[in-house]
Amino acid sequence: MSALVRGGRLDHVHLCVTDRPKSVAWYGRVLDLHVLGQGHDEVAPDHPVFLAPASQPTHHCLSLFVGEPARGGDRNVAFAVDADAFLAFARGLPDADIRAQDQTPLTAAHVNDYGLAMTLDFLDPDGNELEVVTYDTDAIRDGLRE
Repeated sequence: MSALVRGGRLDHVHLCVTDRPKSVAWYGRVLDLHVLGQGHDEVAPDHPVFLAPASQPTHHCLSLFVGEPARGGDRNVAFAVDADAFLAFARGLPDADIRAQDQTPLTAAHVNDYGLAMTLDFLDPDGNELEVVTYDTDAIRDGLRE
């Protein structure tokens, strides 16, 4: 049997949110993800709203359903970014709408350095765990020292 999954690329993730219009606005402002296809006000409650990055406006990476978010366990959703985007995000912190996983305002001090990768872990308005990750670690270390 040949390998079913190839290329190492995840297609999309489903998340449940309690206030879809608020979440669509938050994901647009914080992660620059935008509605693909029908807007959130045109979609039936039992159907998802698809969000896509500006860099790939025809391919969604996130499907938002109305419902109670999952709780417990490690259910982090990671978004890969380059060094410039990571540093821009870190330098834009703190932001009143972005909370770290410990519920405090997310700051650049929350950067996790895992050697081969660096991350910032945070929550969406419903408590879904999100992460921005980069593998351009030398550029991030240099950029955070500036």
